[in-house]
Amino acid sequence: MRFKWAPQAARLLNGVFCVYKPEGMSEKVLRQKIQANLAKDLNALPCYKYERVKKKYTENQTKVYPDDLNESFQLQPATEEGHSSYFTPTVTTLPSVCEDISEHRLVLGDRYLPEDFRISNVTGLHHKSSGIMICGIGSATRNKVPLLKSAQFLRVYHVKGRFGYCTHDFSPDGPLIERTTFHHINKVLVDKVCASIQANHQKQLFEYAGVHPQSDEAYQLACRGLVRPDTSDTPPMIYGVKCIHFDLPDITLELHAINEESVYLSKIIHDLGLRLKSSAVCPQVRRIRHGHFTVENALLRKDWKLEAILDNIKLCEEYTKPDKLVSEFNIEQSSDDVKLLPQNISGEISQKSLIEKCALECQIPEKINNLP
Repeated sequence: MRFKWAPQAARLLNGVFCVYKPEGMSEKVLRQKIQANLAKDLNALPCYKYERVKKKYTENQTKVYPDDLNESFQLQPATEEGHSSYFTPTVTTLPSVCEDISEHRLVLGDRYLPEDFRISNVTGLHHKSSGIMICGIGSATRNKVPLLKSAQFLRVYHVKGRFGYCTHDFSPDGPLIERTTFHHINKVLVDKVCASIQANHQKQLFEYAGVHPQSDEAYQLACRGLVRPDTSDTPPMIYGVKCIHFDLPDITLELHAINEESVYLSKIIHDLGLRLKSSAVCPQVRRIRHGHFTVENALLRKDWKLEAILDNIKLCEEYTKPDKLVSEFNIEQSSDDVKLLPQNISGEISQKSLIEKCALECQIPEKINNLP
């Protein structure tokens, strides 16, 4: 481990990181496992002052080599043969026996507990679903996580379906209702129904965005790019549906959605089977992308450790910059903070500040001339 002092590593746990949630694990269990691993790794490092390794570089005194604390050696001063040595290094630490027993680890216990780490996620996943989850830790839970939620990023899923079965909860493990035939289904019919589902959702985009479809605001909104809902309280919106794998009775759909839930995606598979005069269940829902975050950036379960999480926080800093979080906004930097303002507001403010600056410059010569 590259850290030699636990508080130094704990101060770096502030940011956004991406993990891959396995199937069958709830969000609460995922957060608890990450918190337990962080507490375990930090407590394995020197946490208290008497445990800390200290380096000394004084003449004819000691020098510490933290990687080999059990060995000690002495280097002789310079001799006539030309050996140049000005220090006498030996391996040492601060007192190995704590002088004040009330400050000992066995008395105080572990310095870090799982509850000390505040972790929150941007969007959740059903416990039967798998895929990437964006989590914030430390101060990022108050600033970056709300920004990621309000950004309304597009999320991509791979949803598997299986024809011939119908259950109560749309999963193959639920109570079976009926079995149907599916040999009349082909990929052309599946693509046709997928295009119909996509078209029905696109008609509602402008309505949920808060503008009339035939207004000039709707035209300007469409020219800017992807039409997103104005809030996260709108019903799920599907932007794209495509069949990427067809092998009866199994299919795989790729869905691009916003404000969706795993149960709603399973229901799409169920509705697809009904429209094809059959029935279908959903064995798997897997999220492969969330905005700029992809599966390649996610940490597997075996990597939910201190060093891997710190490396992932540094990697995800590129995806949490203001230009990546907010679109169609003008960024104005000042000496104390960075303000995110809409283009029309920022233009009015810049114009107003320019007028005030010019008026102030005109008043300065008059004040100078009026001086006694």
